[in-house]
Amino acid sequence: MNAKHQTAIYVVLSALLLLNLPLYLVFVRPEIEADAGETARIDQMRSQLARRLATLNALKEIERKLGDSREKYRQFSAEYLFPQEKGTSELLKTLDEICEDTGLLRQRVTYRLDPEPAFGMQRLSITLPIEGNYSNIREFLNILESESKLLIVDSMALISEREGTDILRLDVSLSTLFTERP
Repeated sequence: MNAKHQTAIYVVLSALLLLNLPLYLVFVRPEIEADAGETARIDQMRSQLARRLATLNALKEIERKLGDSREKYRQFSAEYLFPQEKGTSELLKTLDEICEDTGLLRQRVTYRLDPEPAFGMQRLSITLPIEGNYSNIREFLNILESESKLLIVDSMALISEREGTDILRLDVSLSTLFTERP
């Protein structure tokens, strides 16, 4: 090839190269930038979706734990609390049976239901005057402690002692909880 042909080829190649530069800048580069922008938006959406999915999973876990908690509360109420509807009569029957089993004489019981429930439960306070000897009272308290239903001994007050006998009169303040009616 001669120098003239080589120069012409160089000129044509240079012109094509110079022509490609504006074509690249006008057509190709915006497409590459748009693709990069779309990729960034897709990555941002994926990140946002992952955060929302993590939040959703955390909420589902909280909902599951709340369900478990409700079920455990229902089991606790059924097993350890007297039923709201007939709780007072069932409680008095239980106390009468314990007094009878331990040989104690039960006097008139007074009770007071707290007007305001707390944490979905209502407290029933009971004053139980009993008479008997020390061992009977001790046995009564042991049976109360082993009772499956929740009974709390708030206080005990020695009211009197019959002179010359081992008979004690004791006011036992008890309390229990009822689940609040829905």
